[in-house]
Amino acid sequence: INNGLTNTYVHALAVSGPNLFAGTYGGVFHSTNNGSSWEVINNGLTTTDVRALTVNGNTLFAGTSGGGVFSIAAGQNWTAINTGLTHSYVEALVVSGTNLFTGTNYGGGVYLSTNNGASWAPVTTGMVNYSIRSLAINNNYLFAGTYRSGVWRRSLSELVVSVEEKDKIPANYSLEQNFPNPFNPSTVISYQLPVAGFVTLKVFDLLGREVSTLVNSEQIAGHYKVTFSGKSLVSGVYIYRLTANDFSSSKKLILVK
Repeated sequence: INNGLTNTYVHALAVSGPNLFAGTYGGVFHSTNNGSSWEVINNGLTTTDVRALTVNGNTLFAGTSGGGVFSIAAGQNWTAINTGLTHSYVEALVVSGTNLFTGTNYGGGVYLSTNNGASWAPVTTGMVNYSIRSLAINNNYLFAGTYRSGVWRRSLSELVVSVEEKDKIPANYSLEQNFPNPFNPSTVISYQLPVAGFVTLKVFDLLGREVSTLVNSEQIAGHYKVTFSGKSLVSGVYIYRLTANDFSSSKKLILVK
């Protein structure tokens, strides 16, 4: 079914309703009749070696070799969306709700956007090989196929920890008092980030010994909530500490059994 498909090096396919898209070495082609005919849609696409495609709502995303990620809505031209995406060789794209993941080649790893590609943050912590060839999501896990290092997986809850109001970027860092407090056996810790960065959220006893690591990964700007369980701990006062970029803040929580 190659009528109008002037480049037959096809790397990716995507479907949205009656629309079928093909990502090729010569750009993106569009069919509305199950591939009986194709038309090229490359306006604004500065790199035509398209390696990945995915659709989220009314927006089509294209991952390219050397040009990063582009997006296009119906009736518009392609726009590059690479803020925070420091590796431009994109091999994979996948969508989960409002979360868009991209897999990059040559050691770039996995990136996450929660605002349709307006900004990206790396989420590759824990992987040995960062050269990503494919991505998939199943049962609340993100799976990454790599070059010569097999398949890796990570829980989505570690990557997007109950992000709220994703379109409202906080003005400042903040670590809130846990609620409820005192608690038994679990409590919720809320915090906010004005910019992306590597974040750690840890709990310590009064002797300074670490008893739990709740967050230890890159995160984008946003509002977060994390549940802490003290089921395996004894009653007492504990300290939780948030560290993000140059920001650090600590608060006390009380476990009563």
